[in-house]
Order: sequence, then structure tokens, then C-alpha cells
Amino acid sequence: MPLGTTAKRWLIIASIPFALLLLVILGAKLYFTGDRLKALVVPKIEDASRRPVSIGDISFSVFPSIAVEIDNLTISNPPGTSFSRGEFIILDRLTLKMSLWELIGGKADITEVIIDHPKMYFEKNPRGGKNYSSQPAAAGERAKEASTGGGALLLSHCEINDGEIEYLDRKYDGRMTIGGFHQTLRAEIKSGESIVRVEGTTSIEKLSYGSLSSWYIADQPLSGTARISYDTQKDVLSFDDCTMKLRDLPLAMSGTISRVMDETMIMDLAVNSPGASMEQLLSLIPPEMLKKTSGLSSSGEVKFAMQIKGPFDDAMNPGASGTFTITGGSVKYASLPKSITNINLKGSFDRPAAGVGATGIGAFAIEKFSSTFGSDEIGGSLAVKNFSDPSIAASFSGSLNLGEVREYYPLEQGTELAGRMKLSVQLDGKVKNPKGMKAGGKAEFQDVTIQTAGSKTPLKHLNGTVAFSNQAIESKQLSMNIGESDLSLAFTLKNYLGLVMSPPGGGSGAASGEKPAASLTLSSRQLRTVDLMGEPPPNAGGGKGKEEAGKPAGIMPGIDIDANVQIGKLVTEKFTFNDARGELAVSDGVVRLKHLNVNAFQGSIETKGMIDLRNPSNRPFDLDMNIAGVQSNDLLSKFTSFGQYLFGKFSTTTKLKGNLNDTLGLDTETLLGSGNVQISEGRLSGLPLTSKLADVTGVNELREVNFKSWTNAFAIENGRIQVKDLKVNAGTTDFAMGGSQGLDGSLDYALLVKLPPSFSDKIKLGGTAAELLELFKDKEGRYNFNFDVGGTSTSPVVRLNAKAQEDAAKNKLQEDLKKKAQEGLLKLFKKP
Repeated sequence: MPLGTTAKRWLIIASIPFALLLLVILGAKLYFTGDRLKALVVPKIEDASRRPVSIGDISFSVFPSIAVEIDNLTISNPPGTSFSRGEFIILDRLTLKMSLWELIGGKADITEVIIDHPKMYFEKNPRGGKNYSSQPAAAGERAKEASTGGGALLLSHCEINDGEIEYLDRKYDGRMTIGGFHQTLRAEIKSGESIVRVEGTTSIEKLSYGSLSSWYIADQPLSGTARISYDTQKDVLSFDDCTMKLRDLPLAMSGTISRVMDETMIMDLAVNSPGASMEQLLSLIPPEMLKKTSGLSSSGEVKFAMQIKGPFDDAMNPGASGTFTITGGSVKYASLPKSITNINLKGSFDRPAAGVGATGIGAFAIEKFSSTFGSDEIGGSLAVKNFSDPSIAASFSGSLNLGEVREYYPLEQGTELAGRMKLSVQLDGKVKNPKGMKAGGKAEFQDVTIQTAGSKTPLKHLNGTVAFSNQAIESKQLSMNIGESDLSLAFTLKNYLGLVMSPPGGGSGAASGEKPAASLTLSSRQLRTVDLMGEPPPNAGGGKGKEEAGKPAGIMPGIDIDANVQIGKLVTEKFTFNDARGELAVSDGVVRLKHLNVNAFQGSIETKGMIDLRNPSNRPFDLDMNIAGVQSNDLLSKFTSFGQYLFGKFSTTTKLKGNLNDTLGLDTETLLGSGNVQISEGRLSGLPLTSKLADVTGVNELREVNFKSWTNAFAIENGRIQVKDLKVNAGTTDFAMGGSQGLDGSLDYALLVKLPPSFSDKIKLGGTAAELLELFKDKEGRYNFNFDVGGTSTSPVVRLNAKAQEDAAKNKLQEDLKKKAQEGLLKLFKKP
């Protein structure tokens, strides 16, 4: 039925308010441009936060609800502050919504808040300044705010998407990061009431907590739901129903925080783990550490309970105490036949309320631990008090059949274990006073074999007992095989706790008279250095070491060692020695050879002196050596360019100084030395120098020279060997030489060669006439030739020394003339 005139009139009148409202909304939409909104909003946020604020864009919408959207909001730290970052809060987008109909009804409550990808950086600098501090309201104002009742409040939806939070405490060495933070919540306060009720869910993809240098927990996921309430009049926050999961471990929290609006809050909270299991507990282990645990199953009951009580503010931490237990636990790998069973543990911890950064308080205890591994059981206990000056009471005992380990624990491919090991340990006392600590125990090894996937030299047949007290570790006999080497050790290591524990008053063990010291006796039928040290690295000798200069080096750094060794056969990379025996001492990285004797190269070598291994880039040595009756070819061919051509019984006494290089070989540029050499019943065969002499003189017999004796003195400096008074007696042929030879092979010698008269028809010196050769004869009728030798040891250059030969010829002529004159005088005055 069509509307009448009166109905139409009333309809028009009724629509006027809606039309006016529509005009107002459209006007607001047109008026509140982005620039006007920035001019209105930014100063308000800056005034409220007292920090610089910048935004990328801001927009205003009216349908389907009134909303304000702010993009790229950044709130910075106040200028001139000393924090590591300039930003305080960064948001990709902030959306605030109000219901249009509620607004029409006279309510302007914000009904929805959406925060996209917020990044928040909280920091306390070393002086205690906080970038998150603000001027607190006066106590009277807070009380007034808290007691205000009145209208109802409803925030139907608050949403945070993909948040990031970082907290740094540079004063008290603390750090926490949260990544992938997602939260939804709903808040309500009914009209006339003073209680705000909040419900919501939270999930965190990665939670990490620890010190500035290391994490205590890292990248753990956390999720949960919560119902909390806040009484504005009593200023008490109550956790009514809060459940969460740390990875898979369930946790529940209850209790209250009172005086929330004051500077110091009062905590009274309880956290426990309802219905937790071993499987959920093991989920806390980082996945990268559980790569080998695919198919891992576990069982057992886990209980955890913690109380948090006391004041909490920037200067105080509340107290925390709790207990934890594991009962009837077991762990089994799907691919293995046996389980680790009977896992039982009971422990507790307590840290009283104290100032932030307080040290030396609290206690931790594992009152009992036990577990069954195959056919063996391992158990123990541990209690620690006062972490600044800790006192420890610990005991541990058990045995292990290493051959069964692979049946319940997945070993890396190539790993071999066998034999039996028993261990018992007791400790009681203060860590910083090792001498006062009561300690004792022993480890027994029965035919133990250990080989890892990366070891080329497995340890086998380890037998013996190692006993220890708080003063010393010792073994009367410990035998083993490493690769092809066998070792039998008897040793005592005193003050061994100084390796891991600081002496009284702090400082190093050495400075306080607590330095570890060992005495040992080592015997072996065969010892190969490659078995003990491994293969040399591929780039050995290719550069300086990367270790810090001055850092003590060696197999046992920080230990003084006195050793007596007796080795039937010592095999190094280049040499094999027999009957090696001697005494040595090691202190602060310096090896002192009291005496070391070896039989090698069919002779004997005796050494004493010092090798300083403290600095990897500079390893000085100072040695006295006495080498007697060795085969020169065997020894010298390893060190010199001429050793391969020299044969005979070689003896020398020498002092050598210099540095060892990265491969523990000689750094020839630093080598200094002096000594005397004797070689008997020897031979020079194929030496480039004598071959060159044969070419120059035409005497092929010089290509191989058998001699009765060789003597010379030498000195090494500036990269050259200075040779003095070298004399070679080869029967009718003699050599005398002086000069120098570079360690790089360069030659600079003056050489005198004496050849017998029988070589007169063989000598051909550049076409010299036979009658002139008479000028080179000495009193014994031998031919004396002086040569200058240059070039290198592999390509020598030999020339007659004209001046020396001229002087020799003149002397010869003078002697001949004198002889003839004497013969003439004898004839003249001969009696008739």
C-alpha cells in the first residue's frame, strides 16, 4: 500500500538525524586527511611517550567501522642517550577500531586493536640507565586512578602478529630475545566494578635467555592460554587459570602480583608441570643435538614445582625455590635392541630474594641420580652452595661394559668401543681451595679399546688403575697400544685441580704455588710419533700458526713435567732410532733435555739442551750434541745437499742455536752453531764438486775418492757454514779447503788439491805443457793445485787460482835455483 502524505512527512523528519550523521561522517572523512591526522596524532604520542616519533602513513575510515590505521610507526629513544640502538619500538602497522553504532549510542570505546610485526628493544646500560623508564605518576594519582569506577569497558579483540622483543641488561649481564610473538586477548570491566578480566592466547616461536656471552636456553617455542584479572582498587593482578607449553613440556602458573602500580611489585607465584613425561622433557633438547635420535622413545614421570616470592623491581629480584624429579624413566632408540632404563632423579634449587646482580647466593642439588646402562648401573649425587665461592659435595660411581654401548646408544659410524671401565669419585669442599678439598676415587680400565670415526690410530688394550685424591692423580702402571705403538706409564700428577679451579685469592695456579706438576716414567718397545700426534696437516709449513703468541704450547699445557723415558724403537717421520733413553723436564712450555741418548745410523747420538715451545711463531732451541760413529750418508743426506755423496764413520761435537719452524724443522735463517767434525774410512762418490775437479784436471780418479780421514771445524751464522781447516787424507791424494757454503747451497771456497806423481800423464790443465807441471810439484813430488770454488753445490764452478799458483811456481823456481847453486858450490869446493 502506498504511503500517505503524512507518513512520508514523518519518514523525512525521522531520516534527518541519520542524514546529518552521514554528513558529519563524510565531512570528517574529507577533513581528516593524512597530514592533518599526523599533525594531531604524532604530538600526542610524543607527549605521552616523551620520545621522538615518526610515521610513514596514517588513514581514517568509517565503514564498516570507524578505524585509524598507522603504517611504519617508529618510537625512538630520547636523543643524547647511551644505548646500543636508536629505536625503542617499531611497528609495521597499528589499527584502532571503534563500533559505529556504539559511537552513535554515546560510547567511544576502542573495540579492536591490531598490531602487525612490532619490534621492541629494551635495554639497561652499564650505568643502570633504562630506555624503557618513564616519569611515574604520584602515589596519590595512582590511587585515584585505581579507585575510579564508573562505565563499562570492553576491548573485544586485541591482536599482535609476528612480534620481536629483545632485552639487554648490560649492567647485570642479562639477555632475552623473543621471536615470532603472536597474541590475541579480550578485556572487559563491567559497569560499577573495579575488576578487569582478560582472556587470551600467546605463542612464541623462539624464546632465548642467558647472559650477554652465552645462552642458558636457546630458540625454545612457548605457547599458552591465560585468564587473568586485575583488581584496580586493591592493585592486585591474579593469575586465575594459566597453562603453557615450553616446547612439549606442560606448565601451569597460579598466584598473584600485588602493588602492580608501585615501583616495587610483590610476587607470589607457583609454577608446576602437571602430568609431564620424559618424552616431553626431552623435547627441550635442541633438535640439532638430536639428529641421531630419530625414532627415540621414552617413558617415565616428571615433576617440577617452583615458587617465586618476594619484591621485584629494577634493583631487586624475588626469591625462587623448587624441586624436580624423574621417576621410572627410560630411553630407547628404535633401531637399537636395548633401552637405557631405571632413570631416577631427585633434585632441588633455592635462590633467596636479593638485589639484582647479587652473587654468591643460592644452592643447587641433585640429591640422587641413578640409571641402568645395559647390565651396569651408574649413580651419584651433587650439591653446590654459594656460586661465588662454591662449595661442592659430589659422589659418582658405576661401571660400564663399553662393548654393550652400541646396543642402547647410537654410535657414529666407524666408532669402536670394547672393554670395561669402572669409576668412583668423591668430592667435598670449596672449589677455590683445592688443597682443603676432600677428594678421592679411582678409575679402572680392563682391556679397553676406543676408536672414533676420525681416528686413524685407535687406542687399544688400555689396562690399569688411575687413583686420585685432592692432591694427586697417580698410576703405578697404565699400559696401552696406540696404533702400532705400545706404552707403559707410571705417573704422579700433583695439584691437578689447579687445571680447572682457581687457587685461593684468585690468580693463576703458578702464581699461587698451585701449579700442576707431573713426574712420569715411560717405557715402550716401539713408539711412533705419528701414532701420538696424527698425520701432519696438508699445509704443514705453509704459514705461521694461528694461535696467540705467548700462549703455552704442548700436549699438557700448564703442567710441569719431569719424565724418564726408555724406548726400544722410536720412529719419527724421517728417522728411526733405537734404544732411546733419557730424562727431560717441561715447564711453562719449555722442554729441557737433561740428557737423551739414541742409537741411530749405526752410531750413537747424545743430546742435551732446551727447546722453547711457548710461542708458535717463534720456537727457539739451544742444544749440545755429541754424535759418534754414525754413517754419514744415512745422517747427512737428510740435512745437507752433499750428504748423499759422502760415506764413512761420522763424529761431531756441536752446539746449535736457532728457531724451529711450523713443522718443528730448522728455520735455517736463524741457525747458529759451531763444532768439529771427524770422518774415518770414508768415500766421496758422485759429489758434483769432485766430478768438476775431474773435468778440470783430467783425472777421472777424482770422481770417486776413498779417504782415510776427514777433519774440519765449522761455524754457522748468517745463513752460511764457515768451514775451517778442512783436511781430507786420501792416501797419495789430499784435499785442504777453507771458506763457506750457504745453507741455500751457494759455494765460496779456496781448495788445495794434492795429486801423486803417478798422475803426471793424466793431468791436463787447459793444455799446460808437461814441463810446466813441474812447477806445481812440492818437496814430496806431488802436484799442488789451488782452486777457487764458486757456484752452487749442485752446479759448482771451479777455476785455478792464478795468484796462488804463480806464488807456488815462484817458490818452486827459487827452491830449484837454490838447490842448483848449492850443488854448484859443492862441486866448486870439492876436494881434488
